[in-house]
Amino acid sequence: MRRLQLAGQLDGAHDHVITLSDGRKLGYAQYGDPRGHPVLNCHGGLISRNDVSPAGEAAYDLGLRILSPDRPGVGLSDRKPGHAMLDWASDDIEQLVTQLEIDELSIMGWSAGGQYALAAAYHFSDRVRGTAVIAGALPLDDKSTFAEQDPLDRTLSIAATRAPGLARLYFHATKVFFSLVSDETMAKFMCRGLPPTEADAVMAERGWAARILREGAVNPKGAVDDYRAMVAPWGFDAGDITTPVYLFQGEEDILVPPAWAEELANRIPKSKLTTYPNEGHLIGLTRREDALRTLSTNNS
Repeated sequence: MRRLQLAGQLDGAHDHVITLSDGRKLGYAQYGDPRGHPVLNCHGGLISRNDVSPAGEAAYDLGLRILSPDRPGVGLSDRKPGHAMLDWASDDIEQLVTQLEIDELSIMGWSAGGQYALAAAYHFSDRVRGTAVIAGALPLDDKSTFAEQDPLDRTLSIAATRAPGLARLYFHATKVFFSLVSDETMAKFMCRGLPPTEADAVMAERGWAARILREGAVNPKGAVDDYRAMVAPWGFDAGDITTPVYLFQGEEDILVPPAWAEELANRIPKSKLTTYPNEGHLIGLTRREDALRTLSTNNS
């Protein structure tokens, strides 16, 4: 039965859609043990709810139920132009956990999803047991931090805020490109600049890589919205997060400077930083079980 449940998760049977109070649709995926402790997953930038899918079996073994929503304008979720991280937590995710009758939860986010995970940790402070941030960012409305972004992300952030029409053209071209090339080509696209072990892991999961990239590119306007939100003020201070936060960072990450994780650890009162020598940004694939295990231990 367990294997049948896990197989169902990997063929699309894990997808769900709810209707929000303003009529928008919010899509989410569920992985792991459907009776387990809920873990809200916040997906990375330009990818989808299924970035966590390779960790489904680990989540099941740990007794965790992963709920991974698409952000507005991504994958199965309708747009909400002008959305911000904190109102995403207080509006969309508040409605999601209410409809699913969830009282307590843990939170996890990879890459750009790390900011959303911290926003959710702040909003749900009285209901969160622990939060895991994997290769997450500092607030990017700070000019010096913004300047340290990966060059492509910095360029897209500027275009999204100052020339959204141009950014939409880029994201539309990306969508078309992804629809035409093979899964292997898309996986190689994701492998750029990765340490060899991570590149091998991505190629072994090439179907996963292709799927989340294609789903992340479904709505070019939604991609612009997401980039605008990514570089906007958080709406809260990291120092005001009162629940435990576990930070995970690859020391060879070329997309998120490792120093950002150290600074986040300094700013968040109840934080613990784990670093991985000779590993990079795709610890979101290779080290996801470490984050889940930490949350499972925290919830015992």
